Order: sequence, then C-alpha cells, then structure tokens
Amino acid sequence: MRFACLTGAAPGADLQAQCADIAEAGCAGVETLVFPTTPLENWQHEFRAATANANLQPVAVILGGLALYAGDQTSYVSEAMQAIRELGAAALLTPEYQSQSPLPLFPPYPAPPMDEQARVDTALDEISVLATALNARVFLEPITQFESRFWRDVDTVRRVCERLNNPLVQAVLDFHNMNITEANINQSIRDAGPHIGHVHLADNNRRLPGYGHIAFADGLRTLREVGYTGWFSFECAISHDDFAGELRRCMAWLKGLH
Repeated sequence: MRFACLTGAAPGADLQAQCADIAEAGCAGVETLVFPTTPLENWQHEFRAATANANLQPVAVILGGLALYAGDQTSYVSEAMQAIRELGAAALLTPEYQSQSPLPLFPPYPAPPMDEQARVDTALDEISVLATALNARVFLEPITQFESRFWRDVDTVRRVCERLNNPLVQAVLDFHNMNITEANINQSIRDAGPHIGHVHLADNNRRLPGYGHIAFADGLRTLREVGYTGWFSFECAISHDDFAGELRRCMAWLKGLH
C-alpha cells in the first residue's frame, strides 16, 4: 500500500512544516489543495520545494472553491491543471462544494437546474480534452448530499467517467463519504472497478480508520479484488499531540488488513 496524507491534517504551520510532519510519519506521498484565489506560481514553487525537501511524491491537488455550473471556472481549472501537472500530481475536483440550505433530509434529492447541469457537463468535456492535451490525470470525487447538488454517490461519477471515456479521468472513492451515500460500500467499489483512480481514507466520524465503525478490512479486500493499485490518502482528523505515532500505527494496521 502507498500512503499519502492531506497537508491540512498535519500540525505544521505551512507547507514546508506540514510536508516534514507527513514524511516523519512514514507516508510516501502528499495531497494538498488550492483555491481560485491562490497565487499559483508562488504556490507551485513553495509546494515543489516542500515536497522535495521531505522526499514526498505530490499525489493529488484538490481544486477547492469550484462552482463549475457558474460557467467562468474553466480558465482557472486550466491554469491550475498545468501547474499541478508540472509537479507530477493529479488534479482532484467536484463541481460544487458548499453547505446545502435547506439540508436535503430524505431521498430522492432534487436535481440541479438543467442549465447548471449542462454547464457542468460542458466544463467536464473541456477538462477532459485538456487532460489529454497535457497528459494530466484528473480525479472526480463524489461527495454527500449535504455538501453538493452534484455527484452525490459513486454511481453518478462512474457514469461521468464512462461518458467522458478518457483513461486520464478517474473516480475518487472516499470511505467517509461512502458510509453516508452508499447502500453497500463494497458493491459500489466493485461497480466503479476500472474507473477508480484514487482513494481517500477516513472513518465514519472523519477520524483515522479504526476510530469509527467502517469495515475497512472488507473495503480494502474489495479494492484489491478489483485490481486497485493506487494511493491511499488520509483525509481526516489526526491528533496533533502524537501525529506521527498515530499515523504510523494506523498505516501498520491497514497494511495488516490489506
């Protein structure tokens, strides 16, 4: 298993310190995020130096703050994808990430307006073309009904991947999200199979795997059965009192399950 960790989970005050923390814990890779307001050139320089100093592989960069339905996001996505590709990482995105109001309590959940869905589809077509031109990987993440009107389950993103039909565009599976959105986590993994490009690790309570009730042994076995060989990235709360120790113990436990 290859482990990475989100920089925001580490106790360090900046990218340099966070990458050092993650490397000390024994991870080989790192994941981070940027926003439309991020000065990409400065960020790229800082992140490249931080990962090189810590001997970490840049794995994925989350494009935070996106609203693909707004129709004015693709220029930012294009610029970010180029910067991320130069670092050797994949761009990770979802069309919308914001608290839903009112909260959708019971399914079926309302679909986005047709014009907004059409703009998201058009943006994804453009992103897929750009991925091919740059030879850059793009990860699409389903999230929960509480955080978005789009991509509320694994099957939706699987169908997006099938429509785009681009091997560079793949799905992200997040165990915390799947605990909320999926009727059967293992069946969803099987169905997504060849489209899985990245996995986020977090238990049902957004803490480290093993601190909640998700059956990680079953999920890891199913990922192995469908041939997943990519990164496992921690996107969860980790105690800053013993960050390296807790992460090392969790990785050893997961390797034993796998």
